[in-house]
Amino acid sequence: MIKAEQDKAIIEYRWLSSATTHVGAVREVNEDNQIEKPEIGLWVVADGMGGHSAGDVASGMVVDELSAVRRDGNNEAFIERVVEVLSITNQKLRQLAFQKFDKQAVMGTTVAVLILDQNHYTILWAGDSRVYRYRNRQLEQLTRDHSQVNDMLDSGLLTQDEVDDHPLANVITRAIGASQTLNLERIDGELKHGDIFMLCSDGLNKELTDSEISPFFSSGDVDEINKALIHSALVRGAQDNITAISVRVEGSVGNDQTIPAWNTHKSEESSLNVY
Repeated sequence: MIKAEQDKAIIEYRWLSSATTHVGAVREVNEDNQIEKPEIGLWVVADGMGGHSAGDVASGMVVDELSAVRRDGNNEAFIERVVEVLSITNQKLRQLAFQKFDKQAVMGTTVAVLILDQNHYTILWAGDSRVYRYRNRQLEQLTRDHSQVNDMLDSGLLTQDEVDDHPLANVITRAIGASQTLNLERIDGELKHGDIFMLCSDGLNKELTDSEISPFFSSGDVDEINKALIHSALVRGAQDNITAISVRVEGSVGNDQTIPAWNTHKSEESSLNVY
């Protein structure tokens, strides 16, 4: 439980999270990896770059390295440590690609990181794995895709209708392991009671539009949200691996507990954690 002073009242924040991954309907290997560590307020989705060398190794290395990070000191120190670990992993992947393949080989992965602390959230990312927030019945994509088509869209060279079918639709401009210097983007904000965050690989949003994703959040049940999203993507054909992590923020004032009784459970492809 996290306590924060907000509007001159003590707000006790807790979060419930659920992580689900699926290889999809076409791929033989799941190159997605994820972290769900509500006890330290850390969630990560990493999507190994398809068509490159050992994408599953790249995403797995990111998850392994970040899983070892401890929350020591204040929140900003923790964030700085996460950034440092990602930068070190970037160099490790470049060295490994050179050793296993050649100078031109890339072992790369996207990364999307959500960090919660007291009444604050931080998002770090590189690539096109996304973080959404559902607040006041509105779904908002908080991250911006680091992709070729998104850059072209921003510059007016493409319209929104042309993006999905463009031949460069799968080309990303930032990734862990892709370049000598890692360029992460960061945003920060304040939590509100009832917020639901979702981290996902692009295997989800390739199959479902934001307007199709949004209604699934109305139940507030993070486990059911993930199951419904994965199922819907599979029904659409799921050309890529699919990973979704949903995190619901709950707050109470004083002794007024607003957290429902949830059963903590884990299965092969889905887990629900309460903290």
